[in-house]
Amino acid sequence: MPADSIWNRIWHRATKSDPHAAIERAHDLAESGHNTQAQTLCDTILKQHPAHPRLLHLSGVLMLRAGRATDAAAVIARAIAIDDSSHLYHFNLGNAWAALNRPDAAARAYGIALQRMPDFLPALFNLGKAFIELNQLDGAIECLGHACVIAPGNAAAQTELGMTWYRKAASTHLRSDYAQAAAAFSAALALDLPAPPAAEIQIDTDTEAAHKRLNTLLLYADALGNCKRHGEALVKFREVLAASPDDLDALIKTGNCLTWLGRGKDALPYIRRAVERAPEQLAALSMIVSNADYLDDIDASANTAKRFELAARLATPARQTRWRNLRAPSRKLRIGYVSPDLCTHVAMYLFENVLKLHDREHFEWFIYDATVVRDEKSVELRKLNEHWREIDAVPLMQVPQMVMDDQIDLLVDLAGHTSNNRLMVFAHKPAPVQVSWLGYPGSTGLTEIDYLISDAWTSPPQFDRHASETVWRLPHTRFCYQPPLQASAPALPAASKSITFVSCNNIIKLNGQVLALWSRILETLPDSRLLIKSVTLDDPLARRLLSDDLAAAGIALQRTELRGASVYLDTFSTYHDAHIALDPFPFCGGLTSLDALWMGVPVVTLEQELMAGRQTLAFLHNIGHPELIAQTPDDYVRIAVELAQNRARVAAYRAGLRDAMRASPLLDFPAFTRNLEDAYRQMWQRWCTQPA
Repeated sequence: MPADSIWNRIWHRATKSDPHAAIERAHDLAESGHNTQAQTLCDTILKQHPAHPRLLHLSGVLMLRAGRATDAAAVIARAIAIDDSSHLYHFNLGNAWAALNRPDAAARAYGIALQRMPDFLPALFNLGKAFIELNQLDGAIECLGHACVIAPGNAAAQTELGMTWYRKAASTHLRSDYAQAAAAFSAALALDLPAPPAAEIQIDTDTEAAHKRLNTLLLYADALGNCKRHGEALVKFREVLAASPDDLDALIKTGNCLTWLGRGKDALPYIRRAVERAPEQLAALSMIVSNADYLDDIDASANTAKRFELAARLATPARQTRWRNLRAPSRKLRIGYVSPDLCTHVAMYLFENVLKLHDREHFEWFIYDATVVRDEKSVELRKLNEHWREIDAVPLMQVPQMVMDDQIDLLVDLAGHTSNNRLMVFAHKPAPVQVSWLGYPGSTGLTEIDYLISDAWTSPPQFDRHASETVWRLPHTRFCYQPPLQASAPALPAASKSITFVSCNNIIKLNGQVLALWSRILETLPDSRLLIKSVTLDDPLARRLLSDDLAAAGIALQRTELRGASVYLDTFSTYHDAHIALDPFPFCGGLTSLDALWMGVPVVTLEQELMAGRQTLAFLHNIGHPELIAQTPDDYVRIAVELAQNRARVAAYRAGLRDAMRASPLLDFPAFTRNLEDAYRQMWQRWCTQPA
């Protein structure tokens, strides 16, 4: 007879009278990883002692290890019915429920375990994870935070706390929540990364631990970026890339971080590498397209060629060519708007009133909301429209089908190549007529988009060669402006104050050619000063880099003032400290120019060929002040200098620009909305006349 059979017979006889030694043997086998032998021994003992709680619990744990979570939950529940006092029984029952995707039941079991042993770290950790599954993030943060207090050296708990704060921040968009995530990630990265403090989880291999650390580092960098700490974020993104040079998220976010810091040219190698790794990656493609609009070393033709080349990569065989829409020119039309910015965003300052004023009798409006982080403005906007579709978490391939199911006649993109756009939806051509409008001043390059809404000033006839779409020119302006009611009245700086030029634009627009012209202006006017305000200037690295650029351009730092972020309304008071606004190029101001003009500050702009550089020009034509538009760089300097030398003329602008804006088409939302709807109707009628 084999030796192991003899041993089993002897052991079987022994367990009849005294199971404790056998149970200890089963535990030893389980601890050493001999799970099958341990389970066999448990089954043998249970035949003699079926109501032994410790044995039932051990058997349940072994079942859980073997992937038999349903059996494990039943067996451990039997143990608890006999002996309710052990925190471990409730803890492992929670683990079984978690394996069965029952976070509600798991949370209850972990909670009871903590009643039995309040500072039991594994239960705190796993209860936190169960709360995450239940989307009870505050509860998760409380559990994981307490775990970090009682075990400050446990990196797994710190990491999970950081990830939970990160999840919460992604829903609240609060900088304070991102700061909490960053603090937890920082604490975790300062420690080694052991396995999570929960039973039945295997120790990580070195490769797994390195991967977890890299992921933590990436999220840490992103949290820093969302705290507007772009300089610190850049260091961490580069650490990720040093370990994983082809990490797509790190490449894109490094490019985005550099763009925020005003280093568009430095961002390009990272974005191009992302495109090389993922040729159809929309975020990277759009970043290259939009980045080119800021650069001073690429002309309009090259910009357009690159735009068309990159957009062609979005072509898909799934593109629709036939639609069920009834070809009736005068019927009620279904219009869909697609936007990732239905929140407190610059685009909504220009869109909200249009949504309020839309004709509900002849048009039915659908909103496809791709907003990642919603806020109070999102709630306000949602009240304005009954057909609201949240698509931020919807798989891409499902969105075109949603549009077709809604039988949308005209689908309007409000984002172009800006962040989080949904241009891939348009590449599928789910609606018979597709339109680009508002959020991006330029062509998308997508042949699937039929029309680009603009105006004659922003897009004169010679612009047509730069657009893949047919340019549809509205009568006066491509959008209207709603100034805040609380904005202060225009006021000049004190008479004793030196002439001060101002720019409140994103600092990525302040390229070398722009700063060179500004230097010439300041050199001509030795007593003048330059005020630059941008949200990015709260970052020490951004401030240092811009200071270096100013010095390189010959602008003495003692003649400049750099201001950081403020709430939007407070930006208006900045113009009380300045006399003249200087528009950047080739990407000029949009809302910033409108704000300056509303505050009575004349804006000197340099005419460009592409839409991104003609926005201020269009505003000035609409309010009757084309004299502020320069045709050449020398002309730009001359206009700014002559204006600065005539304070009476500056005062006249301060007194009259707001009234000029009130009397212009720029503030006439009712007329603009009717013009926009007329355009939609005519686009539709054109489609109706085309062959089916």
